[in-house]
Amino acid sequence: MKCSLFLYNESDSNKARRLMSYFQGRLGRISEVRNIKNILVRDQDFQEELSESECVVLVGTPQALSLIQNKQQEKHADYITFDGKVMHEEFAENKELVKNRLLIVHFTGRTENYWIPEGFDEKQIFHVEDGKVPPDGTPTLTHLEYRMKKILLGDDFMY
Repeated sequence: MKCSLFLYNESDSNKARRLMSYFQGRLGRISEVRNIKNILVRDQDFQEELSESECVVLVGTPQALSLIQNKQQEKHADYITFDGKVMHEEFAENKELVKNRLLIVHFTGRTENYWIPEGFDEKQIFHVEDGKVPPDGTPTLTHLEYRMKKILLGDDFMY
């Protein structure tokens, strides 16, 4: 089964988990929706999972983007729960990931310091109002779901 990987740091996890849960329900038949903790529990290599996931959704909060831009890690106990260093390296080196498989979601307005990977199409940035996911979705969530399905299913996708 294909994989959609949601990347978010721990301090922003409540909103991000709601969003991830929404897409688990919407994409469950075509993609396994995972996050960093799922990778840790399975004792898998994060960098490998990041580079091989068919669709990567980065929840681009100011804290998460700062961690990536500054190549820093967020830890809980002995576990790295958000590895900005690995993400920065992967986004810098894996142009196919950045161009074809990465989507960025943010919950607040963008500032001029808003970091995005080089070569990233800004049309792939989605603003979800304050992380709220209404039961019926919104035009933004519908468009994000469309983009995720297009990435996951490629030429087989018909909406």
